[in-house]
Amino acid sequence: MVLNENSTNWNMPTTNFLEYVQVIRDVLDATLARGDAEILTFDIDQRSRVRGFIKGTLKFGDGSELHFREFIDLTLTEPRLMYGYHYQQADKSLVLRYDNAAHRPPLLQPEHKHTSNDVFISSMPTLAQVIDEIMRSK
Repeated sequence: MVLNENSTNWNMPTTNFLEYVQVIRDVLDATLARGDAEILTFDIDQRSRVRGFIKGTLKFGDGSELHFREFIDLTLTEPRLMYGYHYQQADKSLVLRYDNAAHRPPLLQPEHKHTSNDVFISSMPTLAQVIDEIMRSK
């Protein structure tokens, strides 16, 4: 079964940070329920009713890991002010990373994807989409 936003209420509008956190938990719970991974860490830092930081690490059966982080401001149309989804093999070698951090040399837009060989502009994926991509590659 492939996880997607429709199966986890991802498209449900959230009005506060704790509702957004619940959406992330639903994504993680679906991944755990399928036996795809285990949660190594999951931290929440609520800064206000509508802002906060989420980070965590999933470990897959082959020892690979997904490190994720999002800084959220739900007053914005796109609430993810900062995000990073870093997937690495068990030996810590990079498989992929999506983020919107400033890049050198500059890119045409902040959203980009790193692979072991390249960096290129990409759309901003959700955590569920990154987990789907990882599962399709296994």
